[in-house]
Amino acid sequence: MLTRTLVGHLKICDGSILWADEDAHTLLDYPSGALTDMPFDDVLPPASANEMKLPARGAVDGRRVVLRARHGHTIMADLRGERMDDHCVLWSFTPTARGVRGERLDLLSRHDALTRLPNRVPSAEELNPAPVRNGDGERLLAVCYLDLDRFRDINESFGPVGGDAVLREVARRLKAAVPNDASVARVGGDEFALLLFVNDAAHSEALLEQILARLAHPFRLQDRSTRLRTSVGVSLMRQGEQPTEVMLQQAQHAVFFAKRAGGSQVHFFDAGLAHEEQQEQQIRERIQAGLANHEFLLAYQPKVDMLCGRVIGFEALVRWQHPERGLLQPSAFVPMIEDHELVEQLGDWAIGEAVRQAADWLAAGVKTSVSVNISPRHLLRPDFIERLGFHLGRFPQLHAGVLELEILETTAIKDFGAVADFIGACKALGVPVVMDDFGTGYSSLTYLRRLPVTALKLDQSFVRGMLEDPEDEAIIRGILVMARGFGRKTIAEGVESVAHGNALLALGCTLGQGYGIAKPLPAAEVPAWIAAFEQAPPWGRAAGC
Repeated sequence: MLTRTLVGHLKICDGSILWADEDAHTLLDYPSGALTDMPFDDVLPPASANEMKLPARGAVDGRRVVLRARHGHTIMADLRGERMDDHCVLWSFTPTARGVRGERLDLLSRHDALTRLPNRVPSAEELNPAPVRNGDGERLLAVCYLDLDRFRDINESFGPVGGDAVLREVARRLKAAVPNDASVARVGGDEFALLLFVNDAAHSEALLEQILARLAHPFRLQDRSTRLRTSVGVSLMRQGEQPTEVMLQQAQHAVFFAKRAGGSQVHFFDAGLAHEEQQEQQIRERIQAGLANHEFLLAYQPKVDMLCGRVIGFEALVRWQHPERGLLQPSAFVPMIEDHELVEQLGDWAIGEAVRQAADWLAAGVKTSVSVNISPRHLLRPDFIERLGFHLGRFPQLHAGVLELEILETTAIKDFGAVADFIGACKALGVPVVMDDFGTGYSSLTYLRRLPVTALKLDQSFVRGMLEDPEDEAIIRGILVMARGFGRKTIAEGVESVAHGNALLALGCTLGQGYGIAKPLPAAEVPAWIAAFEQAPPWGRAAGC
């Protein structure tokens, strides 16, 4: 079977490579990402670049140009440069085929062997001029990226032969569905591209609905039928405004949002949204580097028994010691990774660091527990319990219960079955689970009865307002009665003053946490703080404690 010809793409700005695709890295024999920020002169000698004479707008082609690859090697390639609106240049290159047989192979390699469709989108110069609407100016070019949703299920159900049959039928239906002036290409395993001339966004959406309706018809395979769902990303602009390769990248970016929204829908490329996503990606990359460079740390906020005047544990709170921006609170970076695997990595690091710190305190004669907040995505990770066991196994001298995990009430409601299994598995390892922010998720009494959490943490909004708002006090009173009925401990967050502590004690809530007790502390200050607090607790010490 013939494989596709590699087509490398390099975006050049101010003489440096701003971006390079995987084909470019493969052809030039560089590891992925290594070409970024490299001087373009290292790939295309200045003498060859001068001969290309790229115009201020438009494109230029060069045949059999020598490019420099890694380790001093060279390749002969056909080169094309296109000036972009941001004044950068997109260079595309393919290895040059030699001889009559080479030209034949080059022609065949521009088509996908399975579907016989082209394996790339045509360039702007290869397209016919866009038809002009009567009295209404030129039409627009829509470059569409179609990604078949969950195509892997087709291969698993019908095997590779059945999957290939579906792909051939998809190609046939696409060719039959598009207008005569449109182009169809297969640009990936289960990805296709369309180039359509349209009047406006509404026109392109109407055409795509017709096309997707054809793809939605059942496919007959091995006396069975199956259906496909398709996500589509669209880049829409005037013909020639951007190279079609760039528009395809934009459409591919847009299809990501279509899939993230649930799939089986059309999403148009939004430059502002793409810029925002790019910024978020840069932040995520910086967070990844921060983890590798040990820039994150934990601060520890005490949890105390206000009645007995003793410390019962600490909540570990993540901080980022950013080299340029200083110490950052979680609100500055956690929202960027809540739906990303980085939140799992950060959570795993926090568990390991909290356990290590508890062992250090124990060696110094301080025996206390540490709780760590667990994100919804992290607790559903398949290897969570395995990793938890690994961290605990590193310090066998620690007693059961030294580590606690805190989960949000809203998480427990949304994924009740999975969370119940999670809590049970944690308890088997001697790790109690606490329900955080209780009172905000409206969980039913049935759920609470069936979830074996050790304690409930009263949401701080109720605690902070209890001195002025009788309704907040009534909510706290009701939760305390319910918690006692189910045999659960209750910890009040948001104890901002001695008065808050007194009010809670009057209601029968003895455990508290908040700035009125202490702000989060560096690990080194914890032993001294425990000694000072227990020597003179703000609420005294009740008889019998």
